[in-house]
This record gives sequence, C-alpha cells and structure tokens, in this order.
Amino acid sequence: MTARELLSEYENRLRGRTPSDQPWEPLGVLTERDGPVARIHYGTHGVVVHQPLQGENLGSLVRRQQEAFAARVEPVEWKVYSHDPDARQLAEALSAAGFTPSPSRALLLADVADVPRRTAPSVRSHFAIFDEPRRRSLRRLAAAAPEQRGRLSETETDTGPWDVLVLERHGRPLDALWYQEAVGAEFFEIDGMTGPRPELLHAAAERAALRSRFIVAEAPDAFVPVHVAAGFHEAARVTTYRWAPPGEPARERPAGWIPEPEREDIWERFEKHFEVTYETAYDGIAEPPGSVTWYMAAVEDSRDPLLAEVEAVVARGLRACGRPGDRLYRLKWYISSTRCDPTRVGGPGQPRWVGYSYLTDENVIQVTADLRMGTYGNFVEESLCVFGADLVAEVEDELTALLGTVLRRDGRPVGNVWTFGP
Repeated sequence: MTARELLSEYENRLRGRTPSDQPWEPLGVLTERDGPVARIHYGTHGVVVHQPLQGENLGSLVRRQQEAFAARVEPVEWKVYSHDPDARQLAEALSAAGFTPSPSRALLLADVADVPRRTAPSVRSHFAIFDEPRRRSLRRLAAAAPEQRGRLSETETDTGPWDVLVLERHGRPLDALWYQEAVGAEFFEIDGMTGPRPELLHAAAERAALRSRFIVAEAPDAFVPVHVAAGFHEAARVTTYRWAPPGEPARERPAGWIPEPEREDIWERFEKHFEVTYETAYDGIAEPPGSVTWYMAAVEDSRDPLLAEVEAVVARGLRACGRPGDRLYRLKWYISSTRCDPTRVGGPGQPRWVGYSYLTDENVIQVTADLRMGTYGNFVEESLCVFGADLVAEVEDELTALLGTVLRRDGRPVGNVWTFGP
C-alpha cells in the first residue's frame, strides 16, 4: 500500500478514537466531547483528540479546552498533524494560547503484510520477566527514550498486565518496544521503542499479524530509517503541543491496575489482618467488630437487577466514607487487581466506578489501604460481609431492605438462619 492509502486507513479507523470507543475502556479515564473534539481526562493530565478541523473558530475552541482542563488542574497535550488543511492555523491558535510545541516526529504507517515477521532468539516478551529489578530496568530504559507515540508508564496503566518486547544480550536488556492493540480498528500501535532496532520491529510485526492489518508508530528522525527499512512509510509529521494550568496536578489516576510490589504488600497485610488465605477463603474471613454479613442467596446470577442495586448501595457508601487520597483495592486471588480513590470515581463528571463487592462464581474483596473498611463477598457461602463502622452505618439500612436476612454481626450468628447441626 502507498503512504497515501495507509494515511487514509489511519484517518478513517484510528485517528480521533477515544477510550470510550474501545471494548475495554481504560480504568480511571473520562471522555468528554465538545463539538469536533474529544477531551480525554486521565486525572493526572489530559489529551485532546480530533480529526481535521475545518470551519471552526480555533481560538474559541482552544480556550474552551483550556478552561475544562484548568477546572480539573490537568496539564493537556494536543497533537497537530502536518497534512491537515488547518495545521498551520491550529498551531498558531495553540501557540497564542500559551501551548508549547515539542520537536516534531514522523508519523509512520505500515501494512502488516509488508513488514518482515520474525522474532529473533534475542527478543523475548516481558511476560517472561517476573522479577521487579528487571521491570525497573525496563522502566528506566523507557523513561530515557525520545518522545514517541506514548510513554511506557501510560501504556502500563492503561492495559494492566503489560507486555514489552525486550532485546537482550547475555540476559541483560539492551532495548525495548512497547505497544497496544486498537481492538476493532485493526491497528497495532507501537507506543515507543528505546532504540532503532530492526529485531524489535520484526517481532512487533509478528505480534501484529495475529489480529491487526496495520501498524502505526511515531518516531524521532533518528529512528525513521530503521522503520522505513522494515516496510513503514512516513506519511506525515506530528507535533505535540502542551499547556499546564496553575496548580498542582494529581500524581495518580483516579483508578488503575495495582503495580507490583504494591499488590503483594496489600495481599500480605489483608491475609494477616483478616486471618484468611486462598486455601481458607471459602470459610470466610475473621469478621471484625462492627461488621455485618448478609445472606446473598436471593441473587441468582451476575445479571440479576438485585445485585446491581446492592452494588450501587455499596459504591455510594464507599464514596461517602472515602477520604481524599484513599486507595481502595479490589482483590481476587491470583488474578490481576485494581485500585481507585473512591472520592474520584463514580460521581458526576468522574470516571466510572471500578470495584464490585460480590460475584456469583468467585470470592472478591474490597478494602482500603489502611484496612479500616471494605467488603468480602463469599460466593460459596453466598454471603456479603461489610466492615468498618462508618461504612456499615452508611449502608446497613439499605442493604437490609434489599437483602433482608442478616447472617452475622461482629462475626457472630444472629440466629435467624436455620442450619444443620446441634
């Protein structure tokens, strides 16, 4: 395919796409639309995306986006594409509003069929790397790389358990490439690479061929020759403009996947405090004083409207009892887990709520970092334990109205459920 044909596919399939357009929206992200543009709020920063703008009052459009991001104290990034008819006017409007441009990069596009597909023995997937020191080494490599399509830190936060292709020599990482797949758009997105290594591009093409038709990358001039040699076309230039409002932005997103070793730490403290392990989970936790446990047998399956009502009550309670800067963890044994600040998700103008308190086929935990409040859903016993005095006070009446039967208070049976035994 020619560069023009590839650029047309990029414009029609991928450009202007937002997280809300994807089957699995990243955690802690909110998308807002304003006419021809979309604002993507990450809590720590924001991005403006759009297709070519024509016939717009660019000065007014830019000011509106600044006001929206300033209200959230989010620095903002805005890309300008050289092939757009209004590229010069947009760049001038951004500069007039105080945006600062970064060095331009090449927009590189390829048909997967045109890129050699092979993985050299010296290239391996990050999924094979479990030790934290090597992960830190990869993060350092990525942080030192020139600006490209996306930072590894953002890719890691968006996709959860992240995959990186690593070029090694004698067991030591030399360079790395990180990527995402735009599900539904048939594009494989190379977010960045730490050095111009053809081995990494060939390995990426092998991955891309599994589910994608096209590959996109943005690279500094020094990286362009290796892409072109691998079958990419330089289709345009991209310049990122940045602006930061007054104030101190948040350091963490409202929600995201739990990184290691934080996940190990919260699991260790939870299991010790509540006297439970994976092997004993079906028997429940050591329910603390002030806790209340309800019988959940009335919930038939995950689509039951009653369960949705229960979850809404619990979420409102956790939000009401949350403290600024809280970390609320959603945990399942041996499965990737998430965390959020309960005061920054689930409300008006905020990203969606990410937790849940009960599953009909797995045990699930919600707990704050200080272990003061949370929930434990035991699907075998068909029970939901809520602990933490403030949280119990917030949700008890509503949950009792919905579920009726209380199994235990303070970890002791209340005597209203018949069981076998003496």
